[in-house]
Amino acid sequence: MDLWNGSEVRGAVLARNLKTGRDDRHTNAIAVGDEVEVEDSGPGALRVVARRPRRSFLERATGDRDGKTQVVAANAARAVIVSSVAEPPFRPGLVDRWALLARRGGMTPVLCLNKSDLATPEEAARAIAEAAIPLEAVTVSATTGAGIDRLQAMLAHSVSVLVGHSGVGKSTVLRCLVPGADALTGEISAKNRKGRHTTASARLYALPEGGVVVDTPGVRSVPLGHTEPSEVAAVFAEIANAPPCRFRSCTHRSEPGCSVLAGLEEGTIPEVVYTRYRKLLEEARIR
Repeated sequence: MDLWNGSEVRGAVLARNLKTGRDDRHTNAIAVGDEVEVEDSGPGALRVVARRPRRSFLERATGDRDGKTQVVAANAARAVIVSSVAEPPFRPGLVDRWALLARRGGMTPVLCLNKSDLATPEEAARAIAEAAIPLEAVTVSATTGAGIDRLQAMLAHSVSVLVGHSGVGKSTVLRCLVPGADALTGEISAKNRKGRHTTASARLYALPEGGVVVDTPGVRSVPLGHTEPSEVAAVFAEIANAPPCRFRSCTHRSEPGCSVLAGLEEGTIPEVVYTRYRKLLEEARIR
């Protein structure tokens, strides 16, 4: 494995306890972005002997029998959800899933809508509105460079992680942020409009303006793993901020005294928001 100390990259090996160590929730002991303690006994690789506590993490379900998840990246302030307005079309459900995972791990989700050159400003604005959740959003085109300066300013002097499904141009956005970054751009299949996977594993890059960005593999789905209804509700501000329901364990589906259902009936909670909440809730329960 490689370690970065802020100025150079050095090779390292894991101590035996970290190679086999799995915490109560995650399958991997070390993830990109982790801060670690090392021993340097002279020539050769450093030895990682401990991992410092994480301030945040982004995890994905792996299908592990015991329900544990894999940490994709750690210690980032925000998760930048890269999506596309076209080719492939915008998928608001994936934005919901990434936003849930980001908030679960203590990161702020941000929407980066790429390929604005393939749509009108009105279509881009409509896609952002379709997200239905209050996310800070930036519209960019990795092809023309439009909006990249705003994204650069947003990420400067902090740690961020880029996530997104295959084909949205995430690696191309990275190359705009970090000229010369060792990331390949994928192609879109004309037949199924799905992108090929172009990033095999998460990698860390230093931003020219200061700060760090972690690029993660593009995915076709975002399994949530074990998810509480309260975590789903937290994705949607109108539901999270609704008055307390009669029952603390209310899932806002059919329970008596539910303030969310009352808000839906009164029109204070938009139907599109509630529909997205129910869809994400059922996805979480199924998985």
